[in-house]
Amino acid sequence: MPKINISISDLRKILKMNISNEEIIDVLPKLKCEIEEVIGDRITLEITSDRADFFSSEGIARGIRIYYGNKWKLKDPLPGSIKLFVDSSVESIRPYIVGAIIRNIELDEEAIVQIMQLQEKLHNTYGSNRRKASIGIYDLDKISPPIYYSAFHPNDIKFIPLGYSEVMNGYEILSKTTKGKEYGWIIKDKNKFPLLYDSNNTVLSMPPIINSENTKITTNTRNLFIDITGTDENTINICLNVIVTSILERGGDFQYVDIHYNNRIERTPKLNYTITSLKLSTINNVLGININLNDAIFLLNKMGHEVKEINNNEIIVISPPYRVDILHEIDLVEDIAMAIGLDNIKPEIPKIFTTGKLLKESKVRKLIRDIMIGMGFQEVITYMLSSKSVMEEKSLLGKREFVELVNPVSSEYEILRDCLLPKLLQFLSYNIHEPYPQKIFEYGDVVYVENGIAKISTHLAAAISDYKVSYEDIQAIVVALFKALSKSISFKPYNRPPFIEGRAAEIILNNESIGVVGEISPRVLVNFGLEFPVGAFECNISKLIY
Repeated sequence: MPKINISISDLRKILKMNISNEEIIDVLPKLKCEIEEVIGDRITLEITSDRADFFSSEGIARGIRIYYGNKWKLKDPLPGSIKLFVDSSVESIRPYIVGAIIRNIELDEEAIVQIMQLQEKLHNTYGSNRRKASIGIYDLDKISPPIYYSAFHPNDIKFIPLGYSEVMNGYEILSKTTKGKEYGWIIKDKNKFPLLYDSNNTVLSMPPIINSENTKITTNTRNLFIDITGTDENTINICLNVIVTSILERGGDFQYVDIHYNNRIERTPKLNYTITSLKLSTINNVLGININLNDAIFLLNKMGHEVKEINNNEIIVISPPYRVDILHEIDLVEDIAMAIGLDNIKPEIPKIFTTGKLLKESKVRKLIRDIMIGMGFQEVITYMLSSKSVMEEKSLLGKREFVELVNPVSSEYEILRDCLLPKLLQFLSYNIHEPYPQKIFEYGDVVYVENGIAKISTHLAAAISDYKVSYEDIQAIVVALFKALSKSISFKPYNRPPFIEGRAAEIILNNESIGVVGEISPRVLVNFGLEFPVGAFECNISKLIY
């Protein structure tokens, strides 16, 4: 989960409430802000990824203020707007952009630190490490609207990147700057790079890599221009809502930006409220409590929601634009639970009597775990969610259809894994500093797509990494495993990644292929940063259960 660092004195400055530090620290956990440490004036908090509005002190101050009974109201926009023109050259690179103007704002050093922190946390979560969304914040008074968003050959792009003193072209920015080295992979294979510039050809930024030094914000900045470019229009609008509503907590006013595409005009920020229907029965059934409508309305108000109308036992709830995590009525139920206080919801023992026994799947899992541990392997548990990079490019398994998350909080967790081996290789890459040999296994579910339908199966995978590992070493483990399971298997040559050609085989059970075993290809080892050979196998355990 994202960690943020805020100043208590800055928080109190935004709060504008007569509230003690102890009361602030007491209420933070009730807002899903876990306190990691308090050192002097600084608090380090761990925030759940869905609460993007809490990624900086502005949003946290607003949450505390509302919790103690203050209402939140969106300011009316200033009249007028500025224009931003989108060229068709960006369509195949980074097609979408949104923008907003904040005027009459006063910034000190801590305010700038918090805005930059909010920007980076959004990059890492909703922005999928800038791939889906990247944010630029500029001093508007250094810009001459209208603004243009287009793509150019990297040699034709020349400006001073933020934090540097020399003019660089597009290629140099990717190779010389810290941000270029970190995020250059997003656009380096493109023939043209995106560029944001004004009517005087002053460069604002080269999205999604870096801003221009000439338009950076300082404590003297009074007017801001914010842009967000990306590959998903919904995501960039979500991020803009969070940033605009957060900065406005420090004062100032916002103004629209009109985005001119070839065939349409979009006015941003949209700042739409979310309307959700919530049944009282859903609250009581999910939480196992019994509250009435008045209690439910009070608790919803405490978390910043408003009730539009009540139809029998159904509540129509309006959530503010910064609550981008409200996707379903269950999210409102969670808010009610937080408002009540999780410690105040007492657990109950079910009023039923049952006699349980292990499922066949559990018996097989226990037996396999005992066998693998007996052969000197350590069990690991990796995340069901993964990235396409790990499952496709790094493991050389190629592009294929996955179950994808619509709005992943990070590029590391964008798909459901369809096999275990890449995850084990990734695990080994995180532990190259540990003693060798390293012998690990995982027993877990994978999700694959067959004829457009998502299906689940249970797999077992294991890997040995050592100074010297051969095909025979890992094959012997497979033979011993199935012998202990009283299963007779055979092997058939297998010549596909991620294994070395001629050093891998299919595992055949009852004339059916249930898995593969072999030595991992040197190319894959390099991709994962592994220093020593790896022998591995993976098989479909569902074939043994059903």
